[in-house]
Amino acid sequence: MATKSAGVIAAFISTERVELRSCAAAQSGAGTSRGSRAVCAARAMRVERLITKRALRRPCGPRGRPEDCNPGGSMKPCTQEDIRSNRPFAGRRAVVIGGSIAGLVAARVLADHFGEVAVVERDAIPDDLREARKGVPQARQLHGLLAQGERILNDLFPGFTGDLLQDGAIAYDFGLGLAWHHHGAWKPRFETGVRTVCMTRPLLEAHVRRRAFALPRVRRLDQREVVELSASRDRSRITGVVLRQRDEGGQIERLPAELVVDASGRGSRAPAWLEALGYRRPDESTIQVRVGYASRQYRPRDPAELPWKSLYVLGSPSDSRRFGCIAPIEGGRWIVVLAGLFGDHPPADPEGFLEFARGLPNDALYRALLGAEPVTDVAVSKFPAHLRRHYERMARMPEGLAVLGDALASFNPVYGQGMTSACLQALALDAALKEHRRRAGRGAIAGLTRRYHAAAARAVDLPWRMSTGEDLAYPETRGRRPFLQPIMRWYTAMLHRAAQVDREVYVRFVRALHMLDGPEALLDPRLILRVLRAGRSGSLPEVAAAGAAHRGQPE
Repeated sequence: MATKSAGVIAAFISTERVELRSCAAAQSGAGTSRGSRAVCAARAMRVERLITKRALRRPCGPRGRPEDCNPGGSMKPCTQEDIRSNRPFAGRRAVVIGGSIAGLVAARVLADHFGEVAVVERDAIPDDLREARKGVPQARQLHGLLAQGERILNDLFPGFTGDLLQDGAIAYDFGLGLAWHHHGAWKPRFETGVRTVCMTRPLLEAHVRRRAFALPRVRRLDQREVVELSASRDRSRITGVVLRQRDEGGQIERLPAELVVDASGRGSRAPAWLEALGYRRPDESTIQVRVGYASRQYRPRDPAELPWKSLYVLGSPSDSRRFGCIAPIEGGRWIVVLAGLFGDHPPADPEGFLEFARGLPNDALYRALLGAEPVTDVAVSKFPAHLRRHYERMARMPEGLAVLGDALASFNPVYGQGMTSACLQALALDAALKEHRRRAGRGAIAGLTRRYHAAAARAVDLPWRMSTGEDLAYPETRGRRPFLQPIMRWYTAMLHRAAQVDREVYVRFVRALHMLDGPEALLDPRLILRVLRAGRSGSLPEVAAAGAAHRGQPE
């Protein structure tokens, strides 16, 4: 029955895609009516829902045995207490490569399943809450934690947000606290029920690090570099990692493990390691945007005088390739980020930084900086392209390896999706481990790698479609454009316009932006009607919205 249903769904999607190609071709012609575009958008919605709901389910391998739970190395042999434990891999070790937020959240999840979790980090891991890891050069840049990411961190570490606020983080309602200029107009200002928490990256990472390493089964192994993966004789299973200590001696050590999680970031060496073991590298998707961004901290004259907590001026294909944001952080300071696409990058010198802000689509941010005192120099970074590695598509892959975080998918940092995406992938790993135990039995590892990467791909789909969809609207963007792109670009433009005048549309948009709701929420037929009505009205918010953003600024 399930196979028959899947065949019917696949046939329906195939038929609908043929019709959608006709729609896409019609969109490129002149004189296309609003009604025909609405029909195409509705058809796209049906296909999008079905594709989103389709799950890749693969059979699992043989059942594991409790007596196999000792992988060797320095861990204790499996005890009767381990066998009776609820942890399916009690007495066994998991290794996480990378002490980033992605790696730490993965360690937290793995601690519920394994007897020991070793977090391997090539740099020294600082204990100071204000000190960034050496291996995070972009730590001085603005980092966004979306509402979904905050919720996940609070679920994994109860009371997490409260601890951040006690250390100086700033929280506000996204709709009330943010003055947002986009597509040539200001978004409405009202309570949305979506909370935003702002802080520096070192503060956020330090709290995650402190909570993760407080767990009795999580062990820190810093100043060690993973040089290769250990594998079984037939290379069908990863059995651990080979480490090199980063000191004068450079001692080599082997660390056996039942599962290795690569959370080492965008520069992950997993593709090369797999190739060395006789496997193909994963397929990669890239969307080239050539982003350059720069951050600087300021001390505002008097934040209480301003009508906003945070300010966001975002360009669009019709007006600018520049972006700017002011966000409050601990210590009564601002962190200000300026960014540009396709080589229009902010400079590192203070005068050039300010002049770049003056060239944003709206001058509210520039005027705000004129009344603030800079307290740091300018930190500059570059981001060449969105990058996604498709491990879920690999025909062959060794058991015992999972890739997570930027090592799996990295996004344009302007949209602030990276940390929340990593949290969603960690939940996918947790769910895959639980489902694998239910299907394959206690302690079984065969089939887990494929099950996880299928789930992780679904978790990545939403942020990937949202961020690349925005960037593909620019003609300079280089990358494969889906055949639905013309229809979705038209609908997205209508959605942004409607969000400026319709509160319900704006709340739905904000919830999807923070990954609280899936993309289907923006394709609900009732919402589509509201979007079309707002588009027909042709009205935009009153100029007073922009005036409110300027109030309290120097003339």
